[in-house]
Amino acid sequence: MRPTLVLVVAALSAFGLIASDVYVPAMPVMARQLGIADWQMPETVSVYLMALAAAQLLYGPLSDRWGRKPVLVAGILLYIAGSIGCALAVGFTSFLGWRMVEAVGAASGLVIGRAVIADTCDKKASAKVYSVVYPLVSLSPALAPAIGGYLAAAFGWRADFLFVAAFGAIALCLTLMLLDETRPKKRHDGAFLAAFAVVLRNGAFIRYALVVCAIYCAWFVYLTQSPFLFERLGLPETVSGWLYLPLTCGIILANFVSKRLIEQLSYDGIVTGGVCFFCLGGLTFVLTLASPVMSAATIVAPMFLVSLSNGSSLSLAVSGAIASEPKHAATASGLVGFFQIGSASLAALGVSACFGTGRPVLAIAILAFSIIAATAIIPRWLDARRRL
Repeated sequence: MRPTLVLVVAALSAFGLIASDVYVPAMPVMARQLGIADWQMPETVSVYLMALAAAQLLYGPLSDRWGRKPVLVAGILLYIAGSIGCALAVGFTSFLGWRMVEAVGAASGLVIGRAVIADTCDKKASAKVYSVVYPLVSLSPALAPAIGGYLAAAFGWRADFLFVAAFGAIALCLTLMLLDETRPKKRHDGAFLAAFAVVLRNGAFIRYALVVCAIYCAWFVYLTQSPFLFERLGLPETVSGWLYLPLTCGIILANFVSKRLIEQLSYDGIVTGGVCFFCLGGLTFVLTLASPVMSAATIVAPMFLVSLSNGSSLSLAVSGAIASEPKHAATASGLVGFFQIGSASLAALGVSACFGTGRPVLAIAILAFSIIAATAIIPRWLDARRRL
């Protein structure tokens, strides 16, 4: 894959995380200004994620039928419009509405970016491309909150969404100038539901999708819980935004190592190794509950271990899920994105709505999701080892 194409795919893949993460440090202030309770703020993430998940089911078949580029351009325009709408919203309800528009647009970048990789690479080559794209994408969970924290402190939280709109405009220019149409000439057209059924009957797709969902659920529960924990520590937005940087370092480190190991170790072996770090992070979170004193270290350090699974298992599991059905790559991309984002939205909303915000809530949730990921991948890896 050409370096310029990797750049475009990285920008498209960062759509969802930038829009979901940029205002995280400003959540407490937004809750007060919008006149809502702390536990309601995760709704702004969950509504966004639900719309992002549902829209991904459409972009795969649409781009298979009409082509990657025209569908993508339409989605980016929606993304820009939704971001501007969020910046201009005058109430909580209207803000939620524009968040949905923003999410529908963001879904185009996620689905079609992955489809472009599948169009131009085989499974092993795709894994190598993801190992380049994901470190670039993983900068957004750290840099977006840091930038958003400063913008919110200097100009108010609305500036965060104007920043997102500007990012969308840059991505639109890159798409128009650098992206060629990659849809295969021999298309596998057919009923939407028939294509979905083929993908969902694939056992490998289901296993990889479970790993993806578990890691993403843990990530977004952390994103919606941690701002309030940091505020209870008395940390301002300009400081708490930088506490997401170590997690990005973990993702980049794990991506780097995975890229080096892909030629020496089995695909599932690397995914399993990442899941083991996920479980270790969950256990560490629970063990920190024994200390009555909460600090930034007791929150960030366990999540750093989880970030290692994000950088290794997540990227490879996404690639594996899509490559499991090469004849329906865009549909598989849309489905794995739907499950990934949809499960994360339910987790972020459900955990906060049912249990509130707090360190015990975060610790137990992370451990529970790590067990789900381990159950999905480790038995298959052990079976493969026994057959060698």
